Amino acid sequence: MSKRPPKHPKVGLHDFLNSKPLLYALSHGLVETPFDLVIDIPSKLADRLHAGDLDIALIPSIEYARMADAVISPIFCIASLGKVDTVLLFSKMAIEDIESVACDPKSRASAAMLKILFKKVYDKELKTFTGDEAPELMLRSADAGLVIGDLAFGVDREKYVTQDLGELWFKSFGLPFVHAVVCLKEGQRFDSALTSLEQAKEIGMKNIALIARQETGSEQEAKSLLKYLTSRIIYDLGDKEKKGLRYFLDSAKEMGLCERSDLKFYKGP
Repeated sequence: MSKRPPKHPKVGLHDFLNSKPLLYALSHGLVETPFDLVIDIPSKLADRLHAGDLDIALIPSIEYARMADAVISPIFCIASLGKVDTVLLFSKMAIEDIESVACDPKSRASAAMLKILFKKVYDKELKTFTGDEAPELMLRSADAGLVIGDLAFGVDREKYVTQDLGELWFKSFGLPFVHAVVCLKEGQRFDSALTSLEQAKEIGMKNIALIARQETGSEQEAKSLLKYLTSRIIYDLGDKEKKGLRYFLDSAKEMGLCERSDLKFYKGP
């Protein structure tokens, strides 16, 4: 018997720059919000959805495959085809010589992505662990650091050897990488909330230049952020993205990083 959803569901999103096209309309009251909005980091959103504290959440794609009862709503995703700018490996040694990586605590899909890349590209069983959020502290305990989200913009590309993992993924496998998906528990119905989120996305995409300008007082930086939002990030979970997601989850399952690789979708908005 399916669980009856609460009258006012809880929706969890993170507030990284790449989710702002979804958050913009919600934070400006431009759509009805028949839900309580919760802001948290991606890894915590996954934990809270799994625990039942959230009803719908934008979570790392690997976390979908660690929940037996999760389904995906294709209304919104965060994906990339090639260079993404916000999933960055950095070190003071050549990438192929790296043996250990301290991972940003917000990172889960990217940590799995990293392990798959090193196994398939460099034939290495990489040692990874959760590190400090400060990039300069990560290298005290590991050969390299992995940072995601807005933090990656601040890494000094001149100081370190860096590798954009989205770029390496596409170069190695020729597929998009899906970083995050909207998930909920199978058997629950949240059509109104999902319709509202879909409307919010449509409004956000129409105002994406404004979103970039609101993030900074610098016109030059606003142009860079707009390029990131429009040229780096894919928000539609289309057929190519589904193929990339399936390849990622199949690879992760083979390596024991998740329990499932099937894609189940919400039947509705």
